[in-house]
Amino acid sequence: MSNTSYHHGDLKNSLILAAQNILREEGADALSLRAIAADVGVSHMAPYSHFKNKKELFQAVAAAGFEELGDRMLAASESLDEAKALILAYGSAYVEFAVNNAQLYRVMLGQVEAGGRRKKSSETGSKNADNLVVSAELEESSKRPFRLLRDAFAMENDNSSEVMAQALGAWAMVHGMASLIVEGHIRIPEGMEVNEFLSMAAVQSRLPL
Repeated sequence: MSNTSYHHGDLKNSLILAAQNILREEGADALSLRAIAADVGVSHMAPYSHFKNKKELFQAVAAAGFEELGDRMLAASESLDEAKALILAYGSAYVEFAVNNAQLYRVMLGQVEAGGRRKKSSETGSKNADNLVVSAELEESSKRPFRLLRDAFAMENDNSSEVMAQALGAWAMVHGMASLIVEGHIRIPEGMEVNEFLSMAAVQSRLPL
């Protein structure tokens, strides 16, 4: 594993990049504050200036992942201005990101799901509730990909309830497909592009992708 270089004042981003490298190369079990410090080439105590513990590290990695996903979705749709084309491009970019970054994608989903469980436990007064609150950074970044998809549907419909229902249906399909592919439950046919596969699936399910 090669060390991740960093510039003065940019240690946090370098640590997050190092964490992503470790995820890709060795998986989540190998990810720790000590491991990312070694990868960046700083003391094992240096990460604690930005992350109190491993949970905060995972949240930061997940937040950065969602931001990257949003950027990939925007890049894939840069020259498009029609709603259906945007929706298909967003969905395809989402699936491609998940498939090409499986370990990171699992961490992203895991942190969002864990955050939901913590919130629910806190609201019900459960003694097992985790004291760690989901960071505002993760809370915001995790919603960005869905908002892009919702805004695309809104281009052709001014009924907010219908737009939300359409966006949620498409989101569920794309999210479910990505998760099933990542976990090896389904496979895109050889020689078929993601956008073609997604478009065919949408036609069969009558979703407006």
